[in-house]
Amino acid sequence: MVEETIKTIKETENEAEEMIKKADAQCTDILEQASVEAMGLKEQAEMDAKAKAEEALAAAKEAADHLAKQKAVEVEQEIAAMRDAALGKEKEAVQAVMQALV
Repeated sequence: MVEETIKTIKETENEAEEMIKKADAQCTDILEQASVEAMGLKEQAEMDAKAKAEEALAAAKEAADHLAKQKAVEVEQEIAAMRDAALGKEKEAVQAVMQALV
């Protein structure tokens, strides 16, 4: 009877060791899987952030181009107004020079 009890205890110990080995293997697998998933999530987050940054940069460039074109139109309008004003005063300048010469 004692031998049978000892045999049962040894079998139980062997089963426990086997369970511990399986648990360790499962733990290692789970950790490896989690590490791979974490790397994938990190890479995806980096790609998403890069894409958003590129979109924001493109939008900023487009806004800057639009503003530059708008300012160029305004400058052209100011130049035209100055040219018109100068042409309007040209007659007066010619008359003033003619009067000064006479």
